[in-house]
Amino acid sequence: MAFRLHIEGEGKKIGFYRLNRLEMEGLEIDPDADFDEESIKELFDTVNGYIESGELDLLDSSMKLTAIDPETVRMVLDVDGLEEREISLDDITLRNIDVDRKLTLLESAKVGDIFFVRTETGEAYWDFNGESEGAFSPHNIKLGYLDCSESHDQYDILRESCYDFLCDLVLPEEADYNDEKLELEEHILRTGQVYGELYVVREELPGHRKIFQRILLEEKVRLDGFDDPVEPI
Repeated sequence: MAFRLHIEGEGKKIGFYRLNRLEMEGLEIDPDADFDEESIKELFDTVNGYIESGELDLLDSSMKLTAIDPETVRMVLDVDGLEEREISLDDITLRNIDVDRKLTLLESAKVGDIFFVRTETGEAYWDFNGESEGAFSPHNIKLGYLDCSESHDQYDILRESCYDFLCDLVLPEEADYNDEKLELEEHILRTGQVYGELYVVREELPGHRKIFQRILLEEKVRLDGFDDPVEPI
């Protein structure tokens, strides 16, 4: 039995980029420098150019994921072209994904590493195709879900602001049916806002624990040519 699943809502494309490798390209960043707003924006424009050209991906210094805000999810299920109906997240199964599995680039980071996080937000949709042997049940559809509270205590989540990007998001890219990955037919993100943030890996004493210190500015830096404030999504 064939089926199609359409998912839409407020989407995010999040990219994590280690900038240290850009030294080979002549871009040196001092992690101990005093970052002011003007220098940050100039740096972001330069880094964004490397991202859009694909050069950072070639340096094997990036990781990306696409996700959707569960509060905005709308889904339509079409079974054998005969039955099309709206379903909700309550009708399917959310499979928790360990957030650290999505942060492998950060897990291998060293003190002094510099990370750029680029986030695109906007209306998005995913169209999937799947097959069911025997009786079909929506409950057998599984979508990935990042529930940080399952793998981290509240202190960790509050201390590491990089978790802000990932906690409580649905991952359509982790879709399967009866443990068989669904075929992604089409995915579109109509980008409305693009913004960036900068993190430096520090050592927290006592304990010599790595922390990701966000370089704070008055507001998030827009990368899409607009200066109006970023709306949280």
